[in-house]
Amino acid sequence: MNGEILQRIIEEVISRLQRRAESTATLSISQLREADSRALFCQYAALHIVQADLPSLTYIAEQDVDDPVAKKVHDALASGICLQISLHHRLLPSLPVKKLARLPIRLVDERGQTICLHPTTLLSYADVALLAGQLLVLRRRCVVTALAREAASARNIQLIKQE
Repeated sequence: MNGEILQRIIEEVISRLQRRAESTATLSISQLREADSRALFCQYAALHIVQADLPSLTYIAEQDVDDPVAKKVHDALASGICLQISLHHRLLPSLPVKKLARLPIRLVDERGQTICLHPTTLLSYADVALLAGQLLVLRRRCVVTALAREAASARNIQLIKQE
């Protein structure tokens, strides 16, 4: 009897872990602020934050533990949650590129197009060779080589510089 109970418990745990591995929570910044972190991290393997605003992105980049959204985002990353943040295209020139690029997050615009952050001060051909059809946000004083600019144009990569 104990063996049967143990087997059912193991099967239930495996089933719950499989459901969690396939589930994604999609929340706005305000919903994330109100969400219970523990329940969120136990039930979902991925988190998609929609309509992110610039102040929240700045707090996340600066790892501000006083901001509840930034704290939950960093707790999610520490728990192994895959994180995707979608933001409006007009926010791209204002992003804190260098600090956000350090984080293991995926950024997309409102149309679902992937946003890549380039934190260094030189954009070379090697940096754009593997990209295609994406938005590439560069730091304010990034130097773009002629070959990189040509390759970006050929691969339909839109270059956006910080303000």
